[in-house]
Amino acid sequence: MGLLIILPLLVSGYLVCIKHPYYYCRLHRFEGQLLYLHVARLGLVCLVVATLITALLLAVSKQAVYIAGHELATDYSRHLGSLLVQLDIANDKNCALWIFLLQTGLTALVIPFFWARFYVNTKKKELNLKSDEQLKYRLALGTLEGTPFKLLLKESIQHYTLCMFSLSDRKVYVGIVIFAGVPTESEGADHAFTLVPILSGYRDKDTLEITLNTPYRNTSCDPSILLLQETVVSVTRFDFSTWNALRSQKNRKIQMHNYRARPIKASGACA
Repeated sequence: MGLLIILPLLVSGYLVCIKHPYYYCRLHRFEGQLLYLHVARLGLVCLVVATLITALLLAVSKQAVYIAGHELATDYSRHLGSLLVQLDIANDKNCALWIFLLQTGLTALVIPFFWARFYVNTKKKELNLKSDEQLKYRLALGTLEGTPFKLLLKESIQHYTLCMFSLSDRKVYVGIVIFAGVPTESEGADHAFTLVPILSGYRDKDTLEITLNTPYRNTSCDPSILLLQETVVSVTRFDFSTWNALRSQKNRKIQMHNYRARPIKASGACA
């Protein structure tokens, strides 16, 4: 009889994690015992709600209902109890308990679907969204938090912030992140992201100085590229005025260095 409580609790909690868009986007954060406790917590919520609904339905079914002077048979628990006794599943003493547990378990399995649908409709109305995909995209952005890398991706998507990404192969991209993916059961939204590059270049293998020599502004095709987080060595905000100032300062230093290192003839020095 205990399985009538444990199984609906765990299964309903798992259904909430899969069907509910908010919890699905954050499912990748839970592993091992933490995942088990998370599923059990959500299942317990469904079970408590199912218990209250079942108690209310059983209480209402015991009330006499008359239509056109005729009493309707609304006490379904009595008929189900008789059926369980005939099938030798329960006896006269515990048949009412069996009916209560069965109805509670079945109701708990249905609640995740209504819970998810209610959440989606409420959020779409609150955020003035037209489709479920827009809501999933908005929820995926909400998972980009907790680390500076995720926050920078989120800032680039929402505010069109230019960022510079240095990759493990010394390739460098400057652009705007337009999409960070959708979380799955095991991976977050920042596993891979789509970048619209403005400039690209490379790092010198010896000095690691950055050279940006490929512009993408006048390309006729879509220049968006897909980058994996594991290939990104460093990322920072990019500002053209700061970059140009650094380049000018570097060029002045090179010119001063060449001027000071220019060889002088002995005759000229004596003159």
